[in-house]
Amino acid sequence: MATATAPPTRLHAVANPAPPAPGHLPLIGHAPALLRRPLSFFEHTRTTDPLVRIGFGPVRLYLANDPALVHRIQVDTTTFERGRFFERLAANFGNPLIASSGAPHQHQRRLLKPAFNRRAVRDHTLAVTQETEARIGAWRPGAVVAADEEISDLVAAVVLRCLFTTQLPAHTVRDIRDTLYAIARRLLARTVFPDALTRLPTPGNRRFAAQVGRFHTVVDTLIRERRAEGPLPEGHDVLDALLGTVHPETGRPLSDAEIRAEFLMLLFAALETTSTSLNWAVFETATRQDVQRRLQDEADQVLGRGPVSYAKLPELTFTRQVLDETLRLHAPMLFTRRTVTDVTLAGIRVPAGSEIGYSPRAMHRAADLYPHPHTFDPDRAGPDQGTDRPRGAYFPFGTGPHRCIGEHLALTLMTTALATLASRWHVRIAPGTTIREANSSLPHVSHLPLIPTPR
Repeated sequence: MATATAPPTRLHAVANPAPPAPGHLPLIGHAPALLRRPLSFFEHTRTTDPLVRIGFGPVRLYLANDPALVHRIQVDTTTFERGRFFERLAANFGNPLIASSGAPHQHQRRLLKPAFNRRAVRDHTLAVTQETEARIGAWRPGAVVAADEEISDLVAAVVLRCLFTTQLPAHTVRDIRDTLYAIARRLLARTVFPDALTRLPTPGNRRFAAQVGRFHTVVDTLIRERRAEGPLPEGHDVLDALLGTVHPETGRPLSDAEIRAEFLMLLFAALETTSTSLNWAVFETATRQDVQRRLQDEADQVLGRGPVSYAKLPELTFTRQVLDETLRLHAPMLFTRRTVTDVTLAGIRVPAGSEIGYSPRAMHRAADLYPHPHTFDPDRAGPDQGTDRPRGAYFPFGTGPHRCIGEHLALTLMTTALATLASRWHVRIAPGTTIREANSSLPHVSHLPLIPTPR
């Protein structure tokens, strides 16, 4: 049976000594501070207090600042369940089991795990290499490339090919990609601001609902076609796994709507982190010639002029350091959990049903954990570095029972793509370009115009 949960609208008034985070105002809480500096808000709320209070009008939550506390919140599923952030995210897709807590989540995770294990990812490496080489091979020397669009299309095509096996039309891939990114852009606001604001019939809310509706229609068509065709004659993809899934409590097969919910949630998780992080990795590479030269030297040494293979991935150590540092510096803004029982955290009594937030971005940029935290330095991710950092200081894919099931696929895709790019092209940012962080649940590059030069 699923763990009993508190109603999602139950948000407690705080009656304990947890201090408010900086920037609190009467009645409206931290809403002005978040709106004024959305990208740095959670960094400014990280004080020496291990647990603080933040609020946005009627929405109240605690925010964990201590690495050990952040680690506990993620691994202790007896005390903490998925909270408001995941509820708002899952609501866009139909509340899939994979986004739930407790036994339903673990049941679904076990069923899907074979589609994400090392053997399955190894089998997908060739597809990643083919897609990457086809896309960057079409670039013209000296001509400006909209690399953010190229990278996002690449990741969407590869992820859909890995999860669904079949290559989808380019316009379908683009429509799916755009909808998922629209959800990501609105997710933080839907988490921290009152529900009533997201239900207002504004033009933006109506456009968003229509976009999600089109997205559902596309995926429903794919599901119906697979049901009609039957299971794949060779191999096994995520859609086949979902078609064979039964509900853990009733034993009945999942409906098409439930399969769509599971599939879309997995797709969102894979696309959002992977494409955004790969874009940032390419940006950091293009703006640091020393880093780019080291990537190119490693690619020459490991790959020669050949393609990336799964067997060669462990040798691309500096490429992996670049990605690890990218994941540190460009991390999500906020995740939440909800307390299942009363609990004492850092000496503070927190009632059952309370929302507890933690910010990967703030933790990954903490000066007490990372010297010069806003500097991009791949060497800090070297094999002999960071061994003295506490648990909870670095968690790009989460930790504990809810750790990202697609972590190995994401790292394989990003490593393959970045090494392939380094082996073929030297890239620089187009002159006169100002690139900024665009606000989202995972901040992304505003745009990324590159000028490629053949090596």
